[in-house]
Amino acid sequence: MDVKISRLDPNVPDPVESRRRAAGRFVRIAYATVVFGVLGFFIIYFGAPFVFLSGPGTVTAPRHVVSLPYTVQVTQMKLVPGATVKAGEEIAQVISPEQDSIVATYMRALADIAGRTAELRIKARVAQDLLEAARSYQLVTQEAVERLGTMTAATVTFRMEV
Repeated sequence: MDVKISRLDPNVPDPVESRRRAAGRFVRIAYATVVFGVLGFFIIYFGAPFVFLSGPGTVTAPRHVVSLPYTVQVTQMKLVPGATVKAGEEIAQVISPEQDSIVATYMRALADIAGRTAELRIKARVAQDLLEAARSYQLVTQEAVERLGTMTAATVTFRMEV
């Protein structure tokens, strides 16, 4: 028994076939997602131990001198056992009495230099004032010499008094 399907127009798509085609695409996408998800799970589950190491243990590193040659006191630890440390992260705060004494010595030296600088400024100002007075005295002396030069008939004693 052959049943012949006759359509009204061959260019109009069959709605049943259209639904099956769209449903098939959705099923293929869902199936591929499930397959790749299961495959990814097994790869990560069985391959991760070869890439990522985990487990109990102790991390060791060579000793690092915090402040040579000063003796320091640790004032604050910013880590707890088992914490993750990144490069450049501050792990502790220390103080050094010797460093404080060196800073105090430098501050005393700076104060001494400032005092000497002030003293030299005062001496320079006094020298400037004395230089001006000496120049004015030189002008007076030159005027006296000129007056003596005009007086040729004056005696030596008079010249000495002038």
